[in-house]
Amino acid sequence: MKAISIELPEEVVRLYEKGELESSVRKWSVLELVRKGKLSSGKAAEILGMTRWEFMELMSSHDIPMANFPAEELERQAKERGLI
Repeated sequence: MKAISIELPEEVVRLYEKGELESSVRKWSVLELVRKGKLSSGKAAEILGMTRWEFMELMSSHDIPMANFPAEELERQAKERGLI
């Protein structure tokens, strides 16, 4: 892994327990990459040392959909199945 350095106000850093800040930043970063479609959920789970199921629960707790289909694709599939 590559280490990075970020600057945060001291009062923000003090609110975290030891090691919690690094873990939170790592999770946030990975979740954002998944949300943007730049990282698969499987790879994200691997990076965070979680099972795929645990990562899906984490995604759910952050309101990140498991699948992100364009509206046109959802409409096409619904029409194929006679749902609309």
